[in-house]
Amino acid sequence: NICRFIFSTPFTSDGSPHGDLAEQYKRKTILTTVNHFPYIKTRIQVAQQKQIVLTPIEVAIEDIQMKVAKIDAAIKANDPKILQMELQGCIGTTVNQGPIEIARVFLRDLFDGKVPSKHENKLRLCFKELLKKSGDALKRNRQFIKKDQEAYQNQLEKSYHQCMEYLKPLIQPAPLPANQVARQGQS
Repeated sequence: NICRFIFSTPFTSDGSPHGDLAEQYKRKTILTTVNHFPYIKTRIQVAQQKQIVLTPIEVAIEDIQMKVAKIDAAIKANDPKILQMELQGCIGTTVNQGPIEIARVFLRDLFDGKVPSKHENKLRLCFKELLKKSGDALKRNRQFIKKDQEAYQNQLEKSYHQCMEYLKPLIQPAPLPANQVARQGQS
């Protein structure tokens, strides 16, 4: 029995539905109905409507989390076509909305040593999980491929390594400042 429905609407601050990553918001509308679906009538009265607006970095976090969930499901499904499709969407992305572009837009200050905000840290951890799952998926895909797909696998691995090299400074724990190392030694 279902009585809650969620739909998302992308928007930008200037009113257009789509824009640059740094300007892309998302409005989630949650509708709660009076009666559960399925119901005798095809139209059911809405009892409550709630809207949540996600900031651009929250949209990016949700996007990476969705990619992680899809690639994890593809690994578990044990279907080579789905696995390859999800790998291509995660690390073989050639469009502007790939993981490297998302990191460049939202986490560029972290490369210079800035302490991450709550959302920046969450996005950083999402990238760490994405790279781990993508690595697992690549290993699994290697078991599926035939000789005629070797070049495709090599291209996916190359894209993965490029992504890994770019994101490595973000996912490795930063060394502690010298004064904190000294304090830990005294404990």
